[in-house]
Amino acid sequence: MVPVSVRRACAPCLTVLAAALALRAWPARAEADPVKARLVLFVSVDQMRYDYLTRFAPLYKAGLRRLLDRGAVFSNALYRHANTETGPGHSVLLSGRSPLHSGIVANTWYDALLKKDVNVVEDPAVSPVGGSGYGASPASFDGFTLGDMLKRRTPGSRVVGISLKDRSAILMAGPRADAAYWFDTGSGSFVTSTYYTKALPDWLTRWNARRLADAEKWRTWSRLLADEALYRQYAGPDDVKGEWDGVDTVFPHRVRGAPPAPAFYDDLRRTPFGDEILLDAALAAIGGHDLGADDDTDVLAVGFSSSDVIGHTYGPDSQEVMDEYLRLDVTLGRLFDEVDRRVGADRVIVGLSADHGVMPLVENLQAKGVPARRVKADEILVPVTRALDARFGAPNGLVARALVPDFYLDLDAIAARHLARHDVEAVIRQALMDTGLVQQVYTQDDLLGAPPAGDPYFPMMRRSFFQPRSPHVTVLLKQWEHLSDRPGGTGHGTPYEYDRHVPVVFAGPGVTAGTYAAACGPEDIAPTLAALLRVDYPRQDADRVLTEMMRAE
Repeated sequence: MVPVSVRRACAPCLTVLAAALALRAWPARAEADPVKARLVLFVSVDQMRYDYLTRFAPLYKAGLRRLLDRGAVFSNALYRHANTETGPGHSVLLSGRSPLHSGIVANTWYDALLKKDVNVVEDPAVSPVGGSGYGASPASFDGFTLGDMLKRRTPGSRVVGISLKDRSAILMAGPRADAAYWFDTGSGSFVTSTYYTKALPDWLTRWNARRLADAEKWRTWSRLLADEALYRQYAGPDDVKGEWDGVDTVFPHRVRGAPPAPAFYDDLRRTPFGDEILLDAALAAIGGHDLGADDDTDVLAVGFSSSDVIGHTYGPDSQEVMDEYLRLDVTLGRLFDEVDRRVGADRVIVGLSADHGVMPLVENLQAKGVPARRVKADEILVPVTRALDARFGAPNGLVARALVPDFYLDLDAIAARHLARHDVEAVIRQALMDTGLVQQVYTQDDLLGAPPAGDPYFPMMRRSFFQPRSPHVTVLLKQWEHLSDRPGGTGHGTPYEYDRHVPVVFAGPGVTAGTYAAACGPEDIAPTLAALLRVDYPRQDADRVLTEMMRAE
């Protein structure tokens, strides 16, 4: 039987007083003056679609409001690679390097030598520090980040990544980072690995000892705003068919389980409280590493991840997603104000983007007449298995691993039977196309060859292709199809615009506020930040430096 996995599927209340935080204008600079920023604060919001920035804009009062009013907002930023997952996206944000060159092709890939699936940041050469699980590092990432190049220029620069997700913190911080920290759902603590240190720093040991994640105030998630009519106006009804499990779909939501059970810490990520816990840890990291304390520019990359879990669960048009972003607005306001207090508003460059977008709920799309559908793994796997059995006999062992919808072949088995690889691939391709679910099928030879005429997705598929790790047969499902065996929820991972369109925002010294409509992509973030800092930075896979926001006022 072919090993199979669905690769692309996932799945006390704050007051509004914080909304009254005063907005501080980041000062502009003369075009000829070098930026003497002490800190680059880069914020990644996992699964943040661009329209979240504008759809809820009238309700934002703090951090997101500040970025809209004082930042340079790029409204037409789309990823240039196809496999819009968390690992690939975060590997691009502060490197500008596509999976084609970085090797970060997915969250998980199959290793033919090890004969097992490999997590994007899994590293058997290191061990976890402070928690459980596997050792993690950027060992699989081939390239460098803004932080790496800063440390090359000024070795005293400090670079730190922190997130609920290990791959977010690690891949943004880069190979030369001083530290990366992530939330361990096995213990409810922030942890790291021996790639960075042999023991937890004292400040993090003290932070973990507070057991912040265990607090009673995180147990129930209710709406931030009392006026439910606002939620219906901006997001629609609360109870929507197609959300998660069909059971826990309306406010208030009770976090399942209780500490110290890992299930509780895992479910806590499905609430905005995960963002608040991350904020508290990130502020401790600033002090623990003296970030922004001197003239050697430091980097702090903060990856907010609750937004991704909430989005997968309830969909982008839900009241839950709306509440997540209203609360994130407050959380970011607290982050920006505290950084300003510690470092100085005129010494901080802020960047914000996302690793990918997300597809609306299938049921919401169907209600609007869109031909959307849910696709189960067997609808892809079974026809391929039957076609291979019919052509080559059963069992044939020609597929080593099916990370549905993609396939890794057993090249040794193919050679042992004196078969031609392209014949096996042709059978798989035809079986896939016959399902009626597939837009296009790409073999490795296809992706190594000349671009075919009339395929707008080929350039994005090629940017996601790294031969040692990519599947032998890569499948692009049709638009508006969600692959998952779960009863509800939604996902991402395609080259379609709903998965690629994300916000790109800059603010701080050297940045002219405004909305910029020219086409760009997250690949352009790292070289643009480097230009602001006067750091030599090879463009890698970026198309350009976003110079239009650097004009002198």
